[in-house]
Amino acid sequence: MTKKADKVSSWDAVKQAHALDGDASRLKAYYQEWAERYDDDVRNEQYSAPAYIADLLKRLPINDDTMVDPENPEISILDAGCGTGLVGKELAHRGYRRIDGFDISPEMTDKAKETGAYRSLRGNVDLTRRMQEYPDDQYDVTVSCGVFTLGHVPPQSLLELVRVTKKNGLIVVSTRNSYCESSNFESFCQKLQEEEKVKLVHHVSDGPYIEEEGAQYWIFAVA
Repeated sequence: MTKKADKVSSWDAVKQAHALDGDASRLKAYYQEWAERYDDDVRNEQYSAPAYIADLLKRLPINDDTMVDPENPEISILDAGCGTGLVGKELAHRGYRRIDGFDISPEMTDKAKETGAYRSLRGNVDLTRRMQEYPDDQYDVTVSCGVFTLGHVPPQSLLELVRVTKKNGLIVVSTRNSYCESSNFESFCQKLQEEEKVKLVHHVSDGPYIEEEGAQYWIFAVA
């Protein structure tokens, strides 16, 4: 297969993932089949979000004495929707040592295990429901990259990230621009702030994501 054909095939795989309408069984089946090729396909699409989101956390200035210190390598981090472990690898490269991850697809978490970046990993975890495997107020930081995107999870899934994150802990989320445009993500975030569940501490309106499209990046502190 030529490099051009590889790129067409990779783009088709990404587009098909965005057409799954958030159906958990379809997502699980799709990623079961995609797991082996996933890293190659997103690399062909110049997927830069994992490195960008890890840098955002590492370089975030502490603007509140009660906020978790993002430079502390001992903070506990949950990689929500970890996939094959691309974000975990970037976090481990920056010195973080206590990283847990989950994904709806056990085939994807099997690939994530190969990175050696994670303390623990779970498959078959659906972010659109209450995650019984994870108690309240467990993590200093919860990161979710490439999950709040077309065809995957609704904005309301942010509530689960809030639940598992400690008070004054951080939630770091990417949202593709097209997802923000076609969902109520921004208004839902505003509602969470008005209800004093979270406080927005940093926002990137158009950061790098893939070659075709940028993303917004959000960092909230849990109230």
